[in-house]
Amino acid sequence: MRFSTWHNAVIGDSCTPTRTGRGEKSMRFIAILCTVLTVLWGSVAVVHSDPAPTAPDLAQLSIEDLMQVEVITASKKAQPVRDVPASVYVVTAEDIHRMGATTIPEALRLVPGVHVATIDANKWAVAVRGFNGRYSNKLQVLIDGRSIYTPFFSGVYWDAQPPLFMEDIERIEVIRGPGASLWGANAVNGVINIITRSAKDTQGTLWVSGGGGEEKAFGGVRVGGTIGNEGYYRVYTLYREHDAFEQDKAYTRNNDGWLVRRSGFRADWNRTENENFTLRGEAYGGRVGQRLNIPDFTLPGSRVVDDRYTISGYYLMGTWNRQRGNITDTLHLYYDHYARSPLEFSEIRDTFDLNWQQRVQIADKHDLLWGVEYKHTSDKTRGNLMNLTPSIRTDHVFGVFVQDDITLNDRTRLTIGSKLENNSYTAWEVQPNLRLLWKPDERRVWWGAVSRAVRMPTRAERAIAIDAYYEGMVSGLPMFSRVYGSPNFRSEEVIAYELGYRCQPHQRISLDISAFYNVYRNLRSFEPEDPFLENSPTPHLVLPVYMGNKLHGRTYGFELSANWNVTDSWTLRLGYANLTYRLQHAPDSNDPFNLHSDSTSNTPRHQWNISSHLNLRGRWRIDTYLFFVDRLFGMDFLPSYYRLDLSIGWHPTKDVELSLVLQNLLRRDIREFEHPLWERDSIPEKAIYGRVTWRL
Repeated sequence: MRFSTWHNAVIGDSCTPTRTGRGEKSMRFIAILCTVLTVLWGSVAVVHSDPAPTAPDLAQLSIEDLMQVEVITASKKAQPVRDVPASVYVVTAEDIHRMGATTIPEALRLVPGVHVATIDANKWAVAVRGFNGRYSNKLQVLIDGRSIYTPFFSGVYWDAQPPLFMEDIERIEVIRGPGASLWGANAVNGVINIITRSAKDTQGTLWVSGGGGEEKAFGGVRVGGTIGNEGYYRVYTLYREHDAFEQDKAYTRNNDGWLVRRSGFRADWNRTENENFTLRGEAYGGRVGQRLNIPDFTLPGSRVVDDRYTISGYYLMGTWNRQRGNITDTLHLYYDHYARSPLEFSEIRDTFDLNWQQRVQIADKHDLLWGVEYKHTSDKTRGNLMNLTPSIRTDHVFGVFVQDDITLNDRTRLTIGSKLENNSYTAWEVQPNLRLLWKPDERRVWWGAVSRAVRMPTRAERAIAIDAYYEGMVSGLPMFSRVYGSPNFRSEEVIAYELGYRCQPHQRISLDISAFYNVYRNLRSFEPEDPFLENSPTPHLVLPVYMGNKLHGRTYGFELSANWNVTDSWTLRLGYANLTYRLQHAPDSNDPFNLHSDSTSNTPRHQWNISSHLNLRGRWRIDTYLFFVDRLFGMDFLPSYYRLDLSIGWHPTKDVELSLVLQNLLRRDIREFEHPLWERDSIPEKAIYGRVTWRL
């Protein structure tokens, strides 16, 4: 059935694996050869190089410094990475800068356990620990604590997010595993929190400009200054235009080019030493292209349409912090508005979120955190290929959480907590969490966790109708599949078991290993029923397919990351992730998709990356990245691939950097991901672009 493509974009299917071809073996050989040459080059160049005297980058930080980098996402308070009882990875500002990433998804390729796949020039699939799709629905994504996923599909519109001023990002914190006890429903398999720099750290003027083949043109200006004696601000504006990719194996341009403009500000005030306030705001607008193969009631049953639609939005967010002795209060509120008008459907959404939390430190034993949250979201939709009933809806989410960090002794800490959340679809949901950390010495840390998380139903899963595909002629009439939401769709659930180990076996080496075993219930299935006749616009049959909760199973695997500071000028990094699916349908399910135990759906079983970061004499740097992504089993079999990226930078002065970025150097004609629903295939191309960064 053709409607399976929509199914596979979400949870995938299986197919018989094919034998590795000669071309793939050649690419593998070239990739390994390039890696070896890079390592040899680094070992020779280090002998003749001096550390670049310009910037404090992670290639010059000690392993001890890296382990002390503070994160806030795991527990809503600042903690060193070493002491976090969760699987956490930090992508720093220097990582992003040296990689030359111009989008958030590209920067996330560095994280073991995160699968990033380019769908076309303006769309990405991003998931943690499986279940990847254009709208990955088991991942909570935040910017400074502001959720950017849409309740429509419970995913992220990445075409609206990448134009964030990348130089303003301080770090990206990635939590692999449930975070629902603090962040609520949808933080099922992970949490990504993009944290921006304070206005105090972005004083002066920054000018960025560049362009090349695929990155046709991008540029931005940021200006920072002071407000009185205790205040700081920054304002910025930027522009980005990306060329269209090639259409699958046709060597003609697709219609997926895009451009976005964005402007924003941030202001920070320190009223007293123990009280501060932050105000942020942004507005953006742009145009996005796509080529669709939409169903048509005249034979051959579909037609190709080029669509170019507008996106726009803005938000305003305030955060207030006050510390009184051992008590810290935080008030966080924001308003967010966006509008989109693709051919499939148009959507206007307004969201208001209010969050208050209090941290109380009791003696030396208890670190108590509790809080309440209220979210109001309303939408207006107009359907074409997708229709919602009703077309206008308002939803409310209310939650309360509590977490206690208990110090049992000098080496052991217990964390226990839960979030109680009420939503408009399934009423109350309980999401508890239990974590234990043991530190036998300063170089080793063990941790374990048991958590429950839910993904609440989306607007689409309850109320959508999608005219999916032409299925062929039946009894002399054309038949089209139509996917319906169900008012009885329930929350998906997971019980997650995790175990982790961090160590520093040598002063220049660190290791981080995390293992997990997840048990899922009530996963989304697709239940077909008997066809029926429709007479408008012409007589045809409709094959109805309803969304259900008749899929369950488990996933398990592990992630590994290692850092080796070979010298003060050269750092090597390794990341690896392994994931296995075991899914099956309920006995009463009519879902036609046979999910074999060896299926990895739309997520690879194996992923790894190796990166080399080298500072050379004369203020030069060179960064090399080699990625491997295993084959994907979906509606189409997608072979495994290697990706080689190279970034070269030079500081002619301390305030100016010239850089050159080369991407996808090893391959051509390889799709990274299955196209969703009606969209035509696109191929990520080899790319090269230059960049100038000037600080005044």
